[in-house]
Amino acid sequence: MAAFPGPGANYFQEQLDAGKIDLELVPQGILCERMRAYGAGIPAFYSPVGVGTEVARGKEERVIRGKRYILEDALGADYAFIKAYRADRLGNLVYRKAGRNFNPIMATAAKMTIVEVEEIVEIGDLDPEAIVTPSIYVDRIVLAKGIHFG
Repeated sequence: MAAFPGPGANYFQEQLDAGKIDLELVPQGILCERMRAYGAGIPAFYSPVGVGTEVARGKEERVIRGKRYILEDALGADYAFIKAYRADRLGNLVYRKAGRNFNPIMATAAKMTIVEVEEIVEIGDLDPEAIVTPSIYVDRIVLAKGIHFG
């Protein structure tokens, strides 16, 4: 399942062409929303994205208020491996820059979230207004020593 396998994914393409793996193409925004929905306890939702395209193949379609929609199932994972800038010892997370894009959503959609951080601080040292992912979604914290995030 991917939004885009990437132009340099030669081995992946060979495996796909040989029928050794399956690929479900999912528009990036829908992929993200499927994970967000799972984390929020929403089992499925209707979206107009992909109606009438290969993305809609095999999916339930419904007309709501005159507009066509397809049903998208929520998407969870057993594990999420994410990166954050800082964490406190409880697992509250602060991100930098693009780290806020998908990492917080993945944390809510996984049974176990393992986060790599640049710094672990004491409880109470993080500005509560800067915390994006609360500790309830974090199961393990790994300190990335010597790695500097851009």
